[in-house]
Amino acid sequence: MRRKRPTQTGRRFAAATATVALAALTLTGIATDPAPAHVRITTDINFAEDVRPILRRYCMPCHNPKGSAPDYIDLTTYGNDAKPGARAWAVAIEEELMTGRMPPWTADARYDHFRNSRRMSQQEIDIVVAWVQGGGPQGPRRNLPPPLEFTEEEWVLGYPDLVLEPSAETVVEPGRQTASHREVLAVELEEDAWITGYEFRPQHPGVVYRMAAWVHEPEDVEPEQLEVEVQVPYDPFRDEDEPEPTRMRTGRPGPHFLGQWLRGDDPVLLPDGAGKRLRTGSKVELVVEYRRRPNDDSRIEVRDRSSLGLFLNQTEDEVELWVESARAGGEVALKGRRAGRPQTASLTLTERARLIGLHPHVGDRLDSMEVRVHFPDQRVQTVLYVPEYDPEFPASYLFEEAIHAPPGTRVELIGAFDVGRGKETIVQPFALQVDYELDDHLVLPEIFVPRDEPQSRGGMLAAGLGGTDLPAGGEGIPGIAPNPADPNAAAHMDHNPLHGGQFFMAANNYHHLEGALPNEGEFRLYIYDDFKQPVDPRNFGGDVVFEAWNEETEDWDETRFPMAPAIGSDYLISQIPEELPSEFFAHVWLAGEQQRYDFYFEETTVEPVGGASRGGGAIRAGPHSHERPPMTIPEYPTAITALMALKRDRVRSQIENGEWLTLYVPAFDARDLAEALLERLDGLSARERGQARQAIGRVMQSAAELDRSGDLADRARAQRAFERFDGGVRELVDLIEP
Repeated sequence: MRRKRPTQTGRRFAAATATVALAALTLTGIATDPAPAHVRITTDINFAEDVRPILRRYCMPCHNPKGSAPDYIDLTTYGNDAKPGARAWAVAIEEELMTGRMPPWTADARYDHFRNSRRMSQQEIDIVVAWVQGGGPQGPRRNLPPPLEFTEEEWVLGYPDLVLEPSAETVVEPGRQTASHREVLAVELEEDAWITGYEFRPQHPGVVYRMAAWVHEPEDVEPEQLEVEVQVPYDPFRDEDEPEPTRMRTGRPGPHFLGQWLRGDDPVLLPDGAGKRLRTGSKVELVVEYRRRPNDDSRIEVRDRSSLGLFLNQTEDEVELWVESARAGGEVALKGRRAGRPQTASLTLTERARLIGLHPHVGDRLDSMEVRVHFPDQRVQTVLYVPEYDPEFPASYLFEEAIHAPPGTRVELIGAFDVGRGKETIVQPFALQVDYELDDHLVLPEIFVPRDEPQSRGGMLAAGLGGTDLPAGGEGIPGIAPNPADPNAAAHMDHNPLHGGQFFMAANNYHHLEGALPNEGEFRLYIYDDFKQPVDPRNFGGDVVFEAWNEETEDWDETRFPMAPAIGSDYLISQIPEELPSEFFAHVWLAGEQQRYDFYFEETTVEPVGGASRGGGAIRAGPHSHERPPMTIPEYPTAITALMALKRDRVRSQIENGEWLTLYVPAFDARDLAEALLERLDGLSARERGQARQAIGRVMQSAAELDRSGDLADRARAQRAFERFDGGVRELVDLIEP
């Protein structure tokens, strides 16, 4: 006999039964008994080191005092007699994991290729279950506080560039289970921008059910046209100097779907280099839907003013992929036996694109859902299947890897509804928003326009240095025609060392420094102006500093070696210990401020054959400025390291994709974040502070090396620098993360 699938009514009854059972466990003390003393510990898996990171990723976003789950189920701490935590709920956690009810993620595992998936791996489940069955030990790090992101009312991705919130609070009155608010908000922009990420911030996550936003184009303004490169088949006989074919692409008419938030969702960052357009004069429509949870006390009035944060990029050199959304479906009217038939809605793409996300908006009566992609060559691919839809836990789905969609690709939404045997017509939302990025890249503006005949600057040595290895007329350097009589014409774009050392650009964007180790024990520091001309070393000074851990004092010892101008030379010199590899930092006084520069030498440096080069011919990636979009440094160390890890991932991606011209952007952003950590190490022990300073030094030094390897388009050098860069970031994350 074929087993009948449970209906929505049956599933709601089952959920209510589970809630009653969980309450019964609580009343009998099984679920909330805070680790009684007689429990035998039979496992070396502990909460602090093994279980807490798993709960932090999958459970704490909802199960925290201000989350969307009931506030009495707080899994952010181990817990104690006065305040139960994860240990008190250990038995219930095991049951929820073993039955698959938690974490709530109903997408079929066969098609679960989403970067926001909440599905635990079997290994993670085994770790948590072994911890529960082994007595639930706390581990050596006891009484850990909740992670900061679940206690501080801060934006997860840092403070947004633009915050939008309704003009007044929405009131969910006593006795009402649902409510909604819709408002069109003005956007204050000085110039057109790209939305590269967004973060919905529900004030009451337990009552806010869904948030969504749309961008409305400025009134009485023609649709925008932007130039994009036309992707053409590879032709081995095509002239490399022939410009890429382009076309003018007109934006779709609005309103444009921006994104949505559903319970348990994280903030969204669009793929690297991608953005949604936000024009000056646009407005954002914000919709907030409210729904009390099944066991909430409906007698309580709720006042809510949820908000939306936008992360923008107003410099077009960082956005080359235009992201848009298209909608399939809207609403369906269901009545009688026909309501049991599958409902469908679809959209067809008219140009090459890559699918990056799915945002369903469907009704409570939905029973199952599937999304298929129909390709022009007759292939059909299921990209999402939800066999048992749960209206309490809807979700958006962001692809791990974009799906290439040629022109003519059709995306189809298929859904089955359960409306019972009633005779009345039931109207249900049944829509799918599809995010896609255009395959034709935006034509980027010129990143750098050189000044005409820049004047020579510098100290007493500048006038005596001449000659250049630039080809006549600037040939060989795309986009620039420097004056061959001026050795400085391309120097301010060139961060290649002149003496085989390690090259830095100072924070004042004027001075440049190069550290060299021509002989063991002899460190030289060259200082240049913004056109890479040497400046008088007598105007500068500083120290070389070595750090070592002292076991007796349990603190770090610093040994300083002064730097002084070498007579008749253009550098500062310091006699340092004769050891390789050699790792240290230099404190240098520049423009009245002491700045730190970290160096690491595995071997002595070698002066270039034929003398130092001052031309731009070595810049195979092409000349560029080193301007960057402004970046807000987060207040808390954990937020700084989290943002640093994102920058690290961006560096890795750009190396893999050969994006050399802008490699310095995430590398220098991470450098600035690392430098900001130097003032925020108070919570660490003395040993950890020293380790953090050394890791910060590695990040800062390797960021400069990444910049140089980007100038050279040298993949091998970039990968070596990235290994050291990645190691420093990882160590900082491990030290700072609670």
